[in-house]
Amino acid sequence: MESTRPRLIQAVPLSTDSAPLLHQLYERSPAYFSLIGMEIPSLADVEQEVRTIQEDPRRRAQLLFHKGQVVGYLDYKLDYPEDGVATISLLLIEEACQRQGLGTAVIEDLEEALKGQVKALYAIVYGDNPVAKIFWIHRGFRHLKDGGPSVSWYAKRLSSP
Repeated sequence: MESTRPRLIQAVPLSTDSAPLLHQLYERSPAYFSLIGMEIPSLADVEQEVRTIQEDPRRRAQLLFHKGQVVGYLDYKLDYPEDGVATISLLLIEEACQRQGLGTAVIEDLEEALKGQVKALYAIVYGDNPVAKIFWIHRGFRHLKDGGPSVSWYAKRLSSP
């Protein structure tokens, strides 16, 4: 049954032409890059990343729009690290738009879209990011494992179709 909940977020597949929009989002999210100990990628780096994403048939990346404006980015991979699982490698909501329910809406929409396609959804948290860890736990994910000092994995079983 299709959800009747109004959509807060419009997810638009990432394209080569949208690399500048993603780069602008990154520039408006300096705290995230500081948290993971990385400089904000250059436009050329983002363009290369978009090309890499497009070459991987299992990878999905979307710009997230709210009220006509780019407010976030979702990057996930199907059948990774195993068949029947999707792994979110990045859910980034622009800092000025956080704590408005947008990230939750994205995850609810993704779970609905993947229902019947995957048995579980994983999320990766990079760096020492307690806010992200709490976000995933509050959405029904459980800590699965640590992949080194700066990577934590969370998992959620999805209901059967």
